[in-house]
Amino acid sequence: MSQHNPATEQEWLTQVLNIHGTPFEHLCEHHLRQSPDWAFRSSRYPVEFPPSYTPQASLTKNGELDLWGSCLPPGLKIELLVECKKNNPDYTDWVFFPARYPTTIPSLRTLGYRSSQEVGGHWAPYRETVYLVTPPDIAITDDGRETKGNYQAKWQPKENQKQPPKDFTRTSNAAITDAAYQIARATQALLLQERRNQEALAREKVQPMPSGNHVFLPLIVTTANLWICEFPAEKVDNITGEIPFSEVHYQTHSYLFFTYALPPIFQFHPGDDRFLPRSDQVWEELARFSILVVQSAAFPGLLVHLAKMVKDNNGSLVPPTLS
Repeated sequence: MSQHNPATEQEWLTQVLNIHGTPFEHLCEHHLRQSPDWAFRSSRYPVEFPPSYTPQASLTKNGELDLWGSCLPPGLKIELLVECKKNNPDYTDWVFFPARYPTTIPSLRTLGYRSSQEVGGHWAPYRETVYLVTPPDIAITDDGRETKGNYQAKWQPKENQKQPPKDFTRTSNAAITDAAYQIARATQALLLQERRNQEALAREKVQPMPSGNHVFLPLIVTTANLWICEFPAEKVDNITGEIPFSEVHYQTHSYLFFTYALPPIFQFHPGDDRFLPRSDQVWEELARFSILVVQSAAFPGLLVHLAKMVKDNNGSLVPPTLS
């Protein structure tokens, strides 16, 4: 929706709010509240991680979770944690790059539950990482840049000007990184909060053990256009480090998985033994954080699809095909 340039003080105020993203957050909340498959839990929910009551209090980071909803497909409870990100007006496109190793598989943090006959059949929650059976129509990425987009139309050289100014081709990754950081912190905070809550219920010995897995699904909704950029690494020039134009393929996407390199301070929960020897696979699980990124126009339809997630016989989560 295009608008005329602001002409009054109130129109300028509205323009500022539009850029900041407040109306966009309200729209995303509206879609979540209206979805019949999801129960709306909260908006602008305060979070902190690591918790301020732990020895890592000096490292505690506070923030807010934009949106929080939940649904109950068979055998699962899904907590949808949403970061709403209005794109920077100067950077309209988010360009992601496919994961460079085919072994990279999206995974989600979950709570599982087990009982022990050795302690009288009492149950307790435990934290685990569960891998997804990735739909064939969704890309898995591990890097992204924000670009200005529509370069051909914007490039209007002046007389005797052969090259655009340096800032014309400037890129950023501030919005992507900030959104990933915010939703990673919120996910770890709420996972810990729920685990502590379930531990308290288990200690009371009056609550039945929950069935199935409790899944925490981090999601970024953005107004930016989502692109995938693919090229063969062996075609990159060894001297200049540049890829020929003819070797690059671009494709727009409505959804993709972004594998975020999780900051070490977010990798461990209180009570974890940081000095415990771990396999390379476990270290990778701790360091990689899968985030589902969706272009805002596709958000309402995505809510319908995600509510149909199931768990297969191997213990993996199976999202539906998103097309």
